[in-house]
Amino acid sequence: MPSLDLIWSGARRLAQAVTAREVSPAELVAAHLERVERLEPELNAFITRNPRAASDAARAASGALAGVPISVKDLILTRGMPTTAGSRTFGNGLPGKADAPVVRRLRRAGAVLLGKTNLHELAMGVTTVNEHFGAARNPWDRSRVAGGSSGGSAVAVAAAMGAASVGSDTRGSIRIPAACCGITGLKPTFGLIETEGVVPLAATLDHLGPMTRSVEDAALMLGVMAGGKRNAARWMAAVDDAPDPSLRIAICDALFEDIDGAIAAPVAEALEVFRRGGWSIKPVEVPLLAEAHAASGVITSAEALAFHIERLDAHPEGIGPLVRSRLEKGRALTAVDYVKADMTRALFTSHCLSLFEEVDCVLAPVLAAMPPRIEEHHVSINGRESNMLDAFTRLTALANMAGIPALAIPCGLSVGGLPVSLQLLAPRGREDIVLALGAWYQRETNWHLRRPALSDGLTV
Repeated sequence: MPSLDLIWSGARRLAQAVTAREVSPAELVAAHLERVERLEPELNAFITRNPRAASDAARAASGALAGVPISVKDLILTRGMPTTAGSRTFGNGLPGKADAPVVRRLRRAGAVLLGKTNLHELAMGVTTVNEHFGAARNPWDRSRVAGGSSGGSAVAVAAAMGAASVGSDTRGSIRIPAACCGITGLKPTFGLIETEGVVPLAATLDHLGPMTRSVEDAALMLGVMAGGKRNAARWMAAVDDAPDPSLRIAICDALFEDIDGAIAAPVAEALEVFRRGGWSIKPVEVPLLAEAHAASGVITSAEALAFHIERLDAHPEGIGPLVRSRLEKGRALTAVDYVKADMTRALFTSHCLSLFEEVDCVLAPVLAAMPPRIEEHHVSINGRESNMLDAFTRLTALANMAGIPALAIPCGLSVGGLPVSLQLLAPRGREDIVLALGAWYQRETNWHLRRPALSDGLTV
């Protein structure tokens, strides 16, 4: 059976171990299934599991990800398992008749699906405190939220209950839980990975992306999820080669305002790592930050209500009270509100296009506040009570509005021992830039190798 060190090593190393016949896909999957069985009661990362199907798939696995155990967020359609979207609005779930295209690609590459992960109901929240299936618990502190809405995916990866997961991101739902749980999360360029076969939150802002323990694993997963051998090779080359020393890196001071000190200090040290690497960091201004963030909330509310309104009207009891109240707020929006928000998006996107003619990458925090306790409804920023949704989406929703790639990577631990993350933003279609710089940072530091204290006793 594989060692704990191998289990923790990540998707790329596991695939190499299978190719080298150090371990078989069946052994690899069996070890992860046993791990999920042991850790799941304390973490609640999954909604649905199918160990028999996973074992059967492992015996036939071949390809670039042969035997690599993964999970997918439970709003992505999968053959053989229902899709609940974390809600009871679909009864016991949408039937598992066929895979979404992204799942088909992963299976074709040999990845083995262990199960469907917990999420904030209908992806309408940032905590994954699910009103039907219970809260996903942060592996670093079980009393705290895992972030959302892809919280179960982040928990599964952070606890090595699988080497990778597929999340979705509308206003930050990959990067927020990645930051809370100390893993790597990539939101690619809008449309790079099609969202067919995914229960939408807001179709014009929704993205799919990989959640992994390292940038190199994110590149490997992205290559399979997006399809196309040329791009896959380019992304792997980006993480293996030294990044271009002439890349123009920037920060926007407005993205560092009103940030909790527990986050600001590790992020500032991360910036110094890049400076020591030879890059100067240029200050830039980005117009319409607050306006774009507000507009993202309007677009999300309007599009979510449009998709769910018939079920909301016919069977409101199928949706939890908190999420139901959020959906209901969409009724107050007018067509004028939506059009104005969309105009703001277009103008903000234009500003970003101009910005990325001058710079290649913008660095910023992911979150403005640390993850609160599960029962709390606010966060603290430097001792001041603040709105959680604002603190968790203010710095992430902007990338969705502009459709640009954004990578979250661990960059430190707070005084309380919780992970802190840095965000890297690049022009549309330039995943290679964030992957190259992120992989370089992870070679220079070891924050992504830190492990939460779990019952396996293995921490770094």
